[in-house]
Amino acid sequence: MSALSPENWPFDPEFLPPPAYLVGGAVRDALLGREVADLDLDFVLLLGAVKTARTIASHYRAGFVLLDAERQIARVVFDGVTADFAEAEGGSLQADLGRRDFTINAIAYDPILQEAIDPQGGQKDLKLGLMRMISRENLADDPLRLLRGYRQAAQLGFAIEENTREAIAQLASLLERVAAERIRTELGYLLNTPRGVSGLVEAWNVGLISRWFPDADKRCDRLLRLNDIAAELSKFNEQLGVQLGESVRETLKMSRLAIAKLATLVSPEPETAETQLLELKYSRAEIRGVLAILRGLETIQKTPIPQLSIREQYFLFQTVGTFFVAFVAAGMAAGIPLEVFSPLLERYLTPKDAIAHPIPPVGGKVLMKELGIPPSPVVGDLLLEVQLAQAEGKISTPEDAIAIAAQKLKEWNP
Repeated sequence: MSALSPENWPFDPEFLPPPAYLVGGAVRDALLGREVADLDLDFVLLLGAVKTARTIASHYRAGFVLLDAERQIARVVFDGVTADFAEAEGGSLQADLGRRDFTINAIAYDPILQEAIDPQGGQKDLKLGLMRMISRENLADDPLRLLRGYRQAAQLGFAIEENTREAIAQLASLLERVAAERIRTELGYLLNTPRGVSGLVEAWNVGLISRWFPDADKRCDRLLRLNDIAAELSKFNEQLGVQLGESVRETLKMSRLAIAKLATLVSPEPETAETQLLELKYSRAEIRGVLAILRGLETIQKTPIPQLSIREQYFLFQTVGTFFVAFVAAGMAAGIPLEVFSPLLERYLTPKDAIAHPIPPVGGKVLMKELGIPPSPVVGDLLLEVQLAQAEGKISTPEDAIAIAAQKLKEWNP
């Protein structure tokens, strides 16, 4: 789907007051021949941008969002298409394009004349595969552009032009002025993109993200191995590869592999890592996943996997939970061979394994009724003892479970 073709737009181009231009990523991707599932259209108008957006939204009963009243920027949201309308900064298209971040994002398209307008030489850099800044001042105006350059380079498979890289390094400290949520979003793209790992390493090397991950250089080699490890796990068992690529949950776009990368990027000390993640406003689910991986790694550092007792294996699976595959990937990145993880993987891939996937033979209500105890934390403690006994092969029936729970209760309350 090409953004340059008005027939692919969700509204009639007649609604656009001339002159109107398509700009930014949509033009760049169209010139590169990149296929996109959803169109994000950015239009620059000389006058009446918000009024035009309101008219289109009203006519097509689409969503309308006023993004910036002062700068006259508005958004119209269609099903599968987002269209932004803005008035040209500086009063002309050339001035507007001259204020953008990189040359490849400063190409406009005139839908009437069907021609590209490229005063910054962006098409040449598209052919060269380069991210080249328009000016140092433009990057400093919005320091998030410093990190976004690495994100876009990773997504496109481009390189950062040498002078641009030097300017980013010199301006790196300005990124601290940017809201943590915006930084986290860019990091999320890099963590989720296969080529993003090398971008993260480069961003650290120029001082962009070292403020939040001060000792990540000690683990950059691990970070660079994780994509290959994901492929190795997928080859070992396709289900493992699928789970690594799945989002942590529907409302969270971070994959389990991305969580493993983030766990490699932060401090190996769970408390320090949690502080780093909270500063960047990561969600509870993301922090929980990272800490589960780090605590799992701490466990096998203290006691190597072949020496883990049944009880220790049980608690390890409880610790890492749904992030088990990400934990294995992070462990392999740390140098533990796949064959060492094989016994744990065999349990994990066995749905009814009593250690990896414990299902207690009785529930809390049954224990309360049979033992005559009220609801309390003791019930949870008894269920844990029942699960451990089941994992160790000491019980197999509900009657056995009730008996061992009664025994434990008597030991605790003689």
